[in-house]
Amino acid sequence: MKLVVIVPVHNELANIRPFYARARKAMEALTALSHWEVFFVNDASDDGSLEEILALRAEDPRIKVISLSRDFGYHASVVAGLTLAEGDYYAVVDADGEDPPELLATFYTTLQQGAQVAYGIRSQRDEPRLVTFGRKIFYYLNRQVADSEIVIWMAEFAMMTKQVRDAILAPKTTFPFLRAEMGYVGFQRVGITYQRAKRMHGKSHYNFWRMMRFAMGGILSSSTFPLRFVLYLAAFVGVMFPLVIWSMRLSLETAAYAAVFVGLYFLLMSVPFIALYLARAYKNGMARPVFVVDRSRSFV
Repeated sequence: MKLVVIVPVHNELANIRPFYARARKAMEALTALSHWEVFFVNDASDDGSLEEILALRAEDPRIKVISLSRDFGYHASVVAGLTLAEGDYYAVVDADGEDPPELLATFYTTLQQGAQVAYGIRSQRDEPRLVTFGRKIFYYLNRQVADSEIVIWMAEFAMMTKQVRDAILAPKTTFPFLRAEMGYVGFQRVGITYQRAKRMHGKSHYNFWRMMRFAMGGILSSSTFPLRFVLYLAAFVGVMFPLVIWSMRLSLETAAYAAVFVGLYFLLMSVPFIALYLARAYKNGMARPVFVVDRSRSFV
């Protein structure tokens, strides 16, 4: 059985060697595993990360690397790795050390016991309380409005069978949100709690703006509730407006002014939601690839 460990990399020069040393030790401890590879996905790094990976590859041919033609982002890197790598099991882990690569051994053992997905549950994060509070609100809201099951507190740090990999890649969306896809496809999942560590080196590439974009993208990818909210709002206004006009005995002129105000307010509330989904449908219709590989800088 072959395990492929997919590692998205964007300017992680100082973390690559210590990460690989930890991951290699964890993989070599699995005597039941016949073959494994570490599949680095270089997301247009410009700090020497690719050269460091290639130096490691010269020492260990189990290291593979594909380079994307530009910075497509984290989720595109994960999709690229899942799409291009071939194995029986697939794992995703970041190179910064916040998610311990040693847990991959536990993931693999869990799959051998019958599960089809093993994933990490971050029990504690070293971050400001306001960020933690916002994260809890996001997960709560996303779970309440999602069209299908959402796996709470699940990140991309996980291991899955080939069957699950094929299922989550099937939609071909240009807005991949793997947590939602993982919940949608089902299968037997086992969550393993761990305490997230600090980055080994460097600074996080996430900031407040990227977190907000991620949260909005997650809701739009997993739920049509904002569109249904427009319908609910229209029904509510349609019923309540005449009742308010009748109960307050408003004149025809006053009612007309009120109708204009309510109509404008309804448009203000509904058009942005419709525009967001229309834009996403348009981009999905264009079917641009989620990632583009720079074959001259890829070695598999």
